[in-house]
Amino acid sequence: MRVALLSDVHANLQALQACLAHARTQGVDQYAFLGDLVGYGAQPRAVLEEIMALAGDGAWVLKGNHDEMAANPPPV
Repeated sequence: MRVALLSDVHANLQALQACLAHARTQGVDQYAFLGDLVGYGAQPRAVLEEIMALAGDGAWVLKGNHDEMAANPPPV
C-alpha cells in the first residue's frame, strides 16, 4: 500500500492540489492528513472541502493545533 502523508497545508489550496496531483502520479492508495489544514493561507474553505471529499473516500484526517483553534477559539 502506498500512503501519501500530507501535513501543515495551512489553507494553501494551490500547494494541496500540487501535492495531490503528484501523489496520484505515484500510485498512492491512501491519503493521510496530519493536521493544520487551516491557518495562514487564503483558502481554508476550499482546502477543507477538498480534504473532506477525500475523507469521504477513506482518507485519514487528524486535527492539528491550528484546526483546534479555528474550531474552538479561546475565550477573550
